[in-house]
Amino acid sequence: MHLLSSALLSAATLTTAISAQLPSYMTTYSQPESSASGSGGTALSNLRPNEIHTLEFNSACILSAEKWLPRTCTQVMAGDEDADGLFFHPNVLDRIDALVSIASWASPTGGDTQRSIYFSPNAAMGTAISGGPGLRPGDVGRIVKIGGAEGQVQYFLRQEQVNQALGLPPSYPINIDAIAFQPNYGVFFSIDTDVLAVTACGPTLVRDGDVLCLPPGFTNYAPNLTIASTAPSSALVAYSEAQMDMMTANALVADRFGACVTTVGDIKSLEIDLAGPSTVVSPCSGISLLVPNLVYSCEHMTGASLLETSGGGSIHNTPCGPAGAPCGAMTMGPQLGIRPASLTVGAASFVNALASSRGCRHVLEPQQHVMPVFPLGAPLGANMIDYHNPFALSLILVEIVSPIVPSSVPAAPFSPSCFPDLYAPTVTAWMTVTTGYGSFPMVAIPPGWMGKVLYQGVGFGIGTLELSTPTVIDVM
Repeated sequence: MHLLSSALLSAATLTTAISAQLPSYMTTYSQPESSASGSGGTALSNLRPNEIHTLEFNSACILSAEKWLPRTCTQVMAGDEDADGLFFHPNVLDRIDALVSIASWASPTGGDTQRSIYFSPNAAMGTAISGGPGLRPGDVGRIVKIGGAEGQVQYFLRQEQVNQALGLPPSYPINIDAIAFQPNYGVFFSIDTDVLAVTACGPTLVRDGDVLCLPPGFTNYAPNLTIASTAPSSALVAYSEAQMDMMTANALVADRFGACVTTVGDIKSLEIDLAGPSTVVSPCSGISLLVPNLVYSCEHMTGASLLETSGGGSIHNTPCGPAGAPCGAMTMGPQLGIRPASLTVGAASFVNALASSRGCRHVLEPQQHVMPVFPLGAPLGANMIDYHNPFALSLILVEIVSPIVPSSVPAAPFSPSCFPDLYAPTVTAWMTVTTGYGSFPMVAIPPGWMGKVLYQGVGFGIGTLELSTPTVIDVM
């Protein structure tokens, strides 16, 4: 039999590096939710499907999902991608369907910034700024500045590479629903609709509940650990939908109403657990594949639970307990950091994307993203901007821009852990804020003025300055 995996030469090293960090996940949820902590009563408690959240454990081992990549930050990075004259596009990306982080072995800090994590959207980002093909549902990428051009896409995996590995035409419109990656195991992923593909096992009906693999022996990695190329018809079905159904039923996890989840429907998130056991599977005669323990969610797992493939299917454990309730109870949401819908019904969401990572949470979110105040203007404080500042002191930089938001400049060697780029090189005004959650007033808008107001925080860390996520308010 042919084993489609390279030797796990660095697995022990990677596991040590990961376990030395504070355990954390980045997540998205399928529905709008609220953070378990309430986020200081600010707008940061409103968690949306097109934003990325970080799971944080407090000293009492109580978990809360907190906003880490607000949609306003995505919009600043992407620019006016739909060319409508406004920066704010409330449904940009529609929702984030998949996350992958390579920071544990590619980043000097071992954590992600909003520029470094890769994600797959449910709806394509506009191409007015990035140009074609942009960031599509079949891609996994991130929004970066390349040369002097903002709003560009850097790909971890492109639709054409996935299609080649599945024996599909390059332009076939796939949608990546879940993804996980480790160089020695390869890429594990799932797609959102059934398709007749040609895999390494021949013609195969790929199901939306299958877990597929791009094996490392047939996948070329670039120096930055993105996917450089895939071999034609090289993908394999690591676990079929029927096998995922069986593991889900074996896990005996309840949904938000207390019913036992027995089928997956669609696989919605994947991550690799390097501390768990690996398994050799045989997708077809003569081929074997080494599969790590996979943490996953599916569309039937409302209440936001996580399962894993070890033991033939079991409820995943976070450092503070099981990530789901057993059958007969109700999976409510706090085990994954979100509030239940009521005292008797769990949160409506399933976990829509998952990545093992951690990141500095220094974020801004306006209470009003678009202000239609022309021609009368607005007084100081007509709008408020909410913040989370993890530092003892932070300066809030204000830039009045009309009509173009300036390009960012790299902050290195400053801001190694938080947002890496400065968007406010010419400061119109500034103010100070203290640590934790809070709000500050928007500047007054003079009569007859239209344009954009940009805010970004500068926190005073130990021996460095750390930038917050930028935010832009459209004044019209």
